[in-house]
Amino acid sequence: MVSGDLELTSPWFSNEWWLVQQGEDLAQIRRHGRLYVSDIRLVDGTEWLLEPFGPGVVRAVERDGGEFARIVRRSWTGRRWDLTSQQFGYELVSDPRPRRWFISLAGAPAAEISGSLVSYNTVDVTASIGVPLVAVLLAWHVIARPWEAAAEPRGLVPSRTPRDQRLEGGFSI
Repeated sequence: MVSGDLELTSPWFSNEWWLVQQGEDLAQIRRHGRLYVSDIRLVDGTEWLLEPFGPGVVRAVERDGGEFARIVRRSWTGRRWDLTSQQFGYELVSDPRPRRWFISLAGAPAAEISGSLVSYNTVDVTASIGVPLVAVLLAWHVIARPWEAAAEPRGLVPSRTPRDQRLEGGFSI
């Protein structure tokens, strides 16, 4: 669970991201734009993969391949999403103001996600109550680079094969 102020940052034109809270790294993230996949390595060494799983669905997968959370698009415009797992159920909702989103619980905002007016290379997250880290990262995955979601070939899901390269000891994709 995370609460308070967090920041997701990435240099311009980079696929590397860092999740930081009060100057300390919580996670390093690598986006693979053409595959629509993100590798996540938490500071404790835990590794996750965020990957598409059919039209309008992204799932969080543990190293052993087990899904433990997902985000599902509820509106065809991509302005409403359901964030679910066996432990939680949230909603990701776009605010009428540009580049602002809310993770809400029972209709009340639990966290606000906002990008700058120019880009999503810096994303600020303010959580008024504890929100699961995976919920924040799934939300970020579907809103930080909207052109990737627009270009995604619906119905194609990346598959992992033994001959694929391993990424710095992480998942093979």
